[in-house]
Amino acid sequence: MKVLTSRQHRLLRFLLKQQEYATLLTLAEQFEVSKKTIQRDLNIINDYLVNSNIRVDKKSGAGILLVAENTADLMQLEQQINNENDDADSVLGHARRIKIASWLLSETPRETSINKLSERHFISNASIVNDLKIIEDWITPLGLQLIRSQSGTRIKGNENDVRQAMAALINGLMNHQDPGTVNHSRLDPGSYKALVQYFGEKDVNFVQVLLQEMEQALAYPLGEPYYINIFTHILIMMHRRTRGNLLGSPKPVSRQHLEDPIFMIAGEMVAKIEQYITLSLPEDEVWFIYQYIISSGVLVAENHSDHAWHTELLSDEARDITLNLLEIFSNLISIDLSQDKQLYDGLVVHIRPLINRLYYQINIRNPLLDDIKNELADVYHLTRIAVEKVFTHCPQQTVSDDEVGYLAVHFQAAVERQITHKRVLLVCSTGIGTSHLLRSRILRAFPDWEIVATVPSDQLPSVTQQMTPDLIISTVHVPEIETPVVYVTAFLNDTDLQRITEKLITEKLHQARDAYTATQS
Repeated sequence: MKVLTSRQHRLLRFLLKQQEYATLLTLAEQFEVSKKTIQRDLNIINDYLVNSNIRVDKKSGAGILLVAENTADLMQLEQQINNENDDADSVLGHARRIKIASWLLSETPRETSINKLSERHFISNASIVNDLKIIEDWITPLGLQLIRSQSGTRIKGNENDVRQAMAALINGLMNHQDPGTVNHSRLDPGSYKALVQYFGEKDVNFVQVLLQEMEQALAYPLGEPYYINIFTHILIMMHRRTRGNLLGSPKPVSRQHLEDPIFMIAGEMVAKIEQYITLSLPEDEVWFIYQYIISSGVLVAENHSDHAWHTELLSDEARDITLNLLEIFSNLISIDLSQDKQLYDGLVVHIRPLINRLYYQINIRNPLLDDIKNELADVYHLTRIAVEKVFTHCPQQTVSDDEVGYLAVHFQAAVERQITHKRVLLVCSTGIGTSHLLRSRILRAFPDWEIVATVPSDQLPSVTQQMTPDLIISTVHVPEIETPVVYVTAFLNDTDLQRITEKLITEKLHQARDAYTATQS
């Protein structure tokens, strides 16, 4: 449902009038939101424009500008958005479609009529028909069908797909950055607020206690996104059961895990849920909760890496996939990451539940995905390449963008750790005092670096050949040389530090991405 909100409509109209690049800060001040919010809006606008000849162009240091193959395309877009619903109508329409889709999913397999939906939302039958077309486009890729017949309209699909779609809608309502002073247990304020609005405070508080007891029984905590994921899905299961709408499981319930301690914990949870809702649950709900527990990542503390569960949760398959990922990513960036134990441990703990999520078709949401795609663009792209190479043997199990985003953060941290040990040669011709100042500030910013020498520019070639530094930092222009060179001011300000980091990380990743793209074209 790629529908622009009121603010996104206004942002697009603003950009249409711009003749010059506008910075994110300018746009953020114009619309009284954060730069990250503007960045997310721009991503949605880019998706909105995907089938047109217009795109949002981002130029480093300049900002944002709409560009098109010709002016006529821009004029046509302006006419198009002016012909669409007014700003208020657009955002209300989007919210209404979410409510209709949520209602249909919640009530399936029961039918409803267009007349009832029209009366419920105070709009015409024609508008409801248009809403249903948009909803159908959204649910079809999720394995669901919108069935229209003389008796009514309903969504058709299996119980798992219905719950996944409901979870996607609820996740869309969660504002994980919502400010608040009260932290309701493990839930952040934005998630708590969205779940309470959807299911009611009593049910949310019950599941909160249920999961607290589950973590105590497991003797380890779940990672935050997985905690919210299982929290949401248990609420959906309870909601569908109390309304009498549970669909039968398309697969027979497996009995091979009856002696598994985690399966027993899942059984105890189902018994507590049955007691709470005063209704019995199908036998396969134990299996359902079991799947979600073993598909949840563990919240790993660095000083707890030797706990028994740390070994129990891993597998030969997880280790093999992790080593394969490490090898492929290392080859892509021409940096050997195989000896980075912190990277290996972080990946292997994530990979085991990832395998289960792929097998059981469980989706998790990454609330930081937009930021990762924007701020770690090269590493995210290279991680996606590595993931697709590793999982090429099981094409039916596509690794989602959300999953790739989590893996990309591990790789970004590892790449940044690579710059902690460097042999640096300084070129400074402004005097002994400033060269000492430059040296001290570099070591304060990068304490593990070794300054091998400080030389004037005319001695650079011979000293470089003799000392083979990893990097040259210079306050004056130097002749071309194979060793990377970063130009800075004598006082090494924040811009200089950013320039050094970009030279060591960003440029290398850009080159790796471009090199791979060139080999594929």
